[in-house]
Amino acid sequence: MNRQPKTVVPVLCYHSIGDVPRDSTLRWSVSPGDFDEQMALIRDRGRTPMTVSGFAAVLRGLAPLPPRPVLITFDDGFPDLADTALPVLRRHRLTATAYVIAARVATAPSQDGDPSLDWDQLRELHAHGVEIGSHSRSHPALDCLPPHELHHEIAGSRQWLENGTGTSVRSFAYPYGYHSNAVRTAVRAAGYSSACGVKNALSHPDDDVFAIARVLIERDTGVAGIGALLHGTGWPLAWRGERLRTRGWRAYRRARHLVHTARPRLHQPTS
Repeated sequence: MNRQPKTVVPVLCYHSIGDVPRDSTLRWSVSPGDFDEQMALIRDRGRTPMTVSGFAAVLRGLAPLPPRPVLITFDDGFPDLADTALPVLRRHRLTATAYVIAARVATAPSQDGDPSLDWDQLRELHAHGVEIGSHSRSHPALDCLPPHELHHEIAGSRQWLENGTGTSVRSFAYPYGYHSNAVRTAVRAAGYSSACGVKNALSHPDDDVFAIARVLIERDTGVAGIGALLHGTGWPLAWRGERLRTRGWRAYRRARHLVHTARPRLHQPTS
């Protein structure tokens, strides 16, 4: 039986802070008022905020774990991170890590797409202590891609973000949380020192630095849900390696991806 670590490390994963649906649903949009209450609770509980790279140093044995740690992360790079979330974070003296989809920065959204941060907003976030990380170039399921596309999505996004922000990008977050040995190898080869998954589990000092566990924060999580996370209850501890069902789900998605990419070729006229 695995021994439970003395310290659990809640790693919260937000998306949008607002009342507008993201990814065609309100599920990933936490209202500004709720977010403010959640951040106030973190402050009032005396938690020590860390960036992901700061926590990665702990996992590598390069730094001690501070008392009562907590990590606040944001995926995708919606502009309300700068407009709405940043003032709240600053007021409560909290820091965070923002994982950005590189190809969407400073681009106009499609008719049914979501907006993104621009370069000035990214630089402002960094200036106020928010770590900027990569969430890939275009947000595909990386564990279904061939090696040359993996390199483009992982290494290419890092270079793009570093050129645009003028700062080092050291951490990566897997789109949808999907990763494999090949994806992890590509992340390490691209020069990242850490990566976040999802797992909906609590991290801890023995967690995997290239698969840091996070919990997705949804619109109905509420203050009570954040309180339970901070208390270390209601969620499992992160495990190492992959569960069998994760491998099965990847096999299904890869097969579906192969069928989808092969379909146009089946309809091409023969010469």
